[in-house]
Amino acid sequence: MTHETVWLGRGGQGAFTAARLLGLAAVRFNGRHALAFPSFGPERRGAPVFAYTRICATPIADRSPVFQASAFLVLDESLLDQVATPFVHATTLLIVNSSVSSVTGQVHRIEARRIAHEFLGSEHINTILLGYLVGVTDLLPPTAVEAAIQADFGTGTRARKNILACRHAVGLGKAAQVPKHVDRR
Repeated sequence: MTHETVWLGRGGQGAFTAARLLGLAAVRFNGRHALAFPSFGPERRGAPVFAYTRICATPIADRSPVFQASAFLVLDESLLDQVATPFVHATTLLIVNSSVSSVTGQVHRIEARRIAHEFLGSEHINTILLGYLVGVTDLLPPTAVEAAIQADFGTGTRARKNILACRHAVGLGKAAQVPKHVDRR
């Protein structure tokens, strides 16, 4: 089964970096196949940007647009009213950077900006949303994502801070998981 994640942000917020990190974690540190690719109009900071990650246990030949997202992560909540999202369906997990944390069905709002200030001293929220996705879905082992962050960001302070922020978000995602049905017969 193919997992398709769609990222929506503004140019410069790191949507494509998050898509690429998810793909790197899947391929290099979890033995899966993945594709990560951006989609944007005029390249300029602040313009809406979509990025996509496909993950599968088998080689991926499909290079078409995503028609039904498994997960949709929104780095800037204001974009939800500005762009079409035809790939969002009733079963799509929606994770939104919001000023208020809450979980309602398939919609998870996380205070990613506050967490970024706390852990990173910046407004870069992409690794936080990535960690939350991994925590709430168990899509990949958190260690694979941490290894991808280190492989991409290096071994310095930037990588360490992002790994800590990601780890914190994984914990928040795990806490927000819908409990699995337990058959007690």
